[in-house]
Amino acid sequence: MPEAQQYFVFALLGTLTVAGVLGLALVHRWKRTSRRERALATSVAAFVLGVVGYWLLGYKALPPLGGHTAWMVAWVLAIAGGLWLVLSACLALALPAHVHEERRRFLRNGIAASIGVVVSSRVASYDPADVVIERHDAYLPSLPLSDDGMTLAVLSDIHAGPFIEPKHVAYYATLINDAKPDLILLPGDFITARAEELLQYRSALSALRASRGVFAVLGNHDYFNAAAPHVAAMLKQWGITLLNDRSVGLDSLELFGISDERRFAVEQYCRDQKPQPLFERLVHSQQPLVLVHRPFVFDALAALNPRVLVIAGHTHGGQICAELPDGQVVAVNRLFSPYVRGWYRTGTAQLYVTRGVGTIGLPLRIGAPPEITFITLRR
Repeated sequence: MPEAQQYFVFALLGTLTVAGVLGLALVHRWKRTSRRERALATSVAAFVLGVVGYWLLGYKALPPLGGHTAWMVAWVLAIAGGLWLVLSACLALALPAHVHEERRRFLRNGIAASIGVVVSSRVASYDPADVVIERHDAYLPSLPLSDDGMTLAVLSDIHAGPFIEPKHVAYYATLINDAKPDLILLPGDFITARAEELLQYRSALSALRASRGVFAVLGNHDYFNAAAPHVAAMLKQWGITLLNDRSVGLDSLELFGISDERRFAVEQYCRDQKPQPLFERLVHSQQPLVLVHRPFVFDALAALNPRVLVIAGHTHGGQICAELPDGQVVAVNRLFSPYVRGWYRTGTAQLYVTRGVGTIGLPLRIGAPPEITFITLRR
C-alpha cells in the first residue's frame, strides 16, 4: 500500500477511535447528568474531535490554521477536556453506588479534571529548546588514520510547522556551530506536510557550518504533497548538500546518502544483484558512512558492507514512550522496527538512531527528549 494511503488509513482509524471513545462518554453522560452538563460535555467533545480531526486528516490537505501559540493552546485544552470527559464517565462507573449522586458527581469531575490538568500541563510546559546534547564515540577499525577524531553533528526530524519555532532551530544551529564539528548530517523530515513551512527556517538552517560540509537526505514527510523538489531546492540554496542516492568522497572517507523514496532499493539490490553503481561503490568502500532517514535500512546495509556506520532518524526515539530497567524502550515504533533510538550493532556494522528534535501528532515528548548528537569517529 502506498505510504499516503497508509497514512490516511491510520489517521482515519485514529480519528474514529477518538470519536468512538468520546461518543461512549457522551452516551454515559446523557443518561446520568443534567441538561447543562450534557451541553458542556457535547461542546468539549466537538472541540476535541475538531482538533484531533484537523491535525490527523485535514492538516496535510487544508490551509494552515493558526500559528505555534494557537496550536499549543488548542492541544492543552483538547487534552484537558478530553480526559475530563472520558475519565469522569469511567469514574462514575467505578465509584460505589451507595455514594450520594452529588458527591459522586463532585468526585468524578474533580478527579478527572485534575488528571486532565496534570497531563495537559506537560504539553503546555514542553519546550523544544530543552534539547539534550548526546556525545558518543564510534570505534571503526577500518577508519583511515587521517580521520581518527573526526566529529559528526546530527540534527534530524525538524518537522517545520506549528510545533517548533524558527528560534528553536536557530538555537540548535548555534549549539552545533559552537561545537565546531567536522561534518553536519541531517537525516530528513525537514517539514511536516508543506514545503512552504520550511521557508521561515531559512536563516537558521543556512547558518549551519562545518569544515567538511553540511549534508542531508530527505525523509518521508519531505515527500508529502509533492514537496520534495521544493525542499531540495531550498536546501541547495541554503548551502546544504543533498545526498539523495549518491555519495561523496571526504578525503579518505566516503559518505553515502539514501533517500527515503528509495529506502527499499538496498534490500532489492541484495536480492537481485542487478548492477547499481551507488551500491557497488558501497560494497567496496573501505569505511562507508551512510546517511538514511528510516533505520530499518540498516539490515540490508550491514549485509552489503560489514564495516558500515549508519546514521538515521525518523522514530523520534519513540516520542511518547517508557524505558524499562533493562534499557528496552516501550514505544509504538517497535511495532514497525526494532530500531528506536541509540546504538545497534550487527557484527562490526553499526547504526545510530537519533531522537531528533521535532514532534508529530502531539506537541509533546515523554521519555524521549529532543536530541542533538555529536559522534566522534575513533580508530
